[in-house]
Amino acid sequence: MDDVVEVRSGVPPLVLVSGPEPVLADRALEQVTQDVRLADPQVEVVHLHAAGYEEGALTLEASPSLFGEDKLIIVRDLHQAPDALQVDLLAYLADPEDSVTLVVTHASGNKGKKVLDTLKKAKALVLEAPAIKSDRDKADFVTNEFRRSRRKATSEAVQALVEAVGKDVRELASACQQLVDDTTGTIDADVVERYHGGRVEATGFKVADAAVAGQTGEALRLLRAGANSGPA
Repeated sequence: MDDVVEVRSGVPPLVLVSGPEPVLADRALEQVTQDVRLADPQVEVVHLHAAGYEEGALTLEASPSLFGEDKLIIVRDLHQAPDALQVDLLAYLADPEDSVTLVVTHASGNKGKKVLDTLKKAKALVLEAPAIKSDRDKADFVTNEFRRSRRKATSEAVQALVEAVGKDVRELASACQQLVDDTTGTIDADVVERYHGGRVEATGFKVADAAVAGQTGEALRLLRAGANSGPA
């Protein structure tokens, strides 16, 4: 296989979505799909999953169609791929089809490493979907969400939102979108409290931490939120 891949309509023929965060991985897939469809609204989109994969399915789907239509083939969960899928992917990468854009997702781990190495050697576009676990990760995520929507948010608002709905990243993304859609101007802590204050877990530890750090306003905000939410 030639090491140089040709970019068609802004999307290269090989794309790797790498990382364990489902929200970011799904967004990467959505963006690639939109970009391919912009160039060819009639493109056929095929989804193949590691779970339940049947030998030869990729080869069959990647075969040129009778009328030569382009295809976008999305192979999910290489990190869980059975041997049959890995063999089929390696065979495809050795002789790719001109009419196919292949996208492969891989969350983590060493399974499928040979396929990963082959994709990277072929200069596949790598889209990262890193894990979002710590409060700092979530705060960065929220900040970027508002930035993507061209909205300003205070650091206190970001922290308050993470405390309110930060257990689930997908729910956090939805909460950001709600604030963008339903409010105007700068998003501050009062706005977040109005929409999500009842869900902030204002434990004594959090209040104490804020007080010790000299964040008197934050400590008072947590106390107010806890009083508003009432007993569990």
